[in-house]
Parts: sequence; C-alpha cells; structure tokens
Amino acid sequence: MKKVVILSILIISMPTVNAADRDSTPAPSVAAKNVTTELTKIRTLIAAKNFSAALTSLQAADKTFPNNADINNLLGYSARNLKQYKPAATYYVKALKIDPNHLGALEYQGELFMLTKKTSDAKKNLAKLKSLCGVNCEEYIDLKKAIGNK
Repeated sequence: MKKVVILSILIISMPTVNAADRDSTPAPSVAAKNVTTELTKIRTLIAAKNFSAALTSLQAADKTFPNNADINNLLGYSARNLKQYKPAATYYVKALKIDPNHLGALEYQGELFMLTKKTSDAKKNLAKLKSLCGVNCEEYIDLKKAIGNK
C-alpha cells in the first residue's frame, strides 16, 4: 500500500505532457504573439494600399516592439509607397542592421535603389538574394523584374 501511495503522489506531482509539449519548437512568447497579431493587422492596411494608416500603425508598433526587422521593413515599404524615399532608406538600413539576411528588406531596398537611380546597389541586393534563397524565391524574382535590363 505504501508503494501505491508514493507512486500516486509521484504521478500526481509530475507535469502533464500534451501534444504541444512534445513539439521541439518552443512556444512563442507573448511579445512574439503580440507583434505577429499587430503585423497581421498592419498588413491588411498595406494590402488595402492604405499606406498612411499603415505607417502610423507601424510607427506605434516600432515603439512597442523596438528593433524588429519586420516592422522596419514594412515602415520602409509604406514610406516608399508614399514617396518618402529618405525615411524609407533609413528604415531598410535599420531592418538590415537587425537582420542582414532579411529577404523582404533586401528586395524592397533594392526596389528603392531603382527608384533613386542606384542600379549598382540594387544589383548587389539581387546578388545577395541569389546567394541566400536562389533564383526561384519570390524576393529575387521581384527585384530582378524591378531591375529589368538595366
């Protein structure tokens, strides 16, 4: 009887294991979930081409989630679409400082380079994209199209 009681106590005190615990991927933190939720809302504004509202929301998100490459990339994208090229350039540089291999920032910065007549810089971004994801990834294909035959 003593063994059964001790075994019961051990079993009861053991943490439960569910399917999520067996997954080797750690659960995202609350902050990660919140930034993902925020970016989903902002991408809806961008998809609707409401770049002014997206820029305002992204600036607020940047204060809440500082040093986030995705936020800075989308800040650059929104500013670029509002023809605010100097701030866009700053946002892309920051995104790439946080994550030098951020595919989206490399593509969008390359597109900005084309708008500002910096073809050689755009081609450098294209070469980096090729080394990171090959010639079939969306970012490479889109930047290559933006560069065209230049």
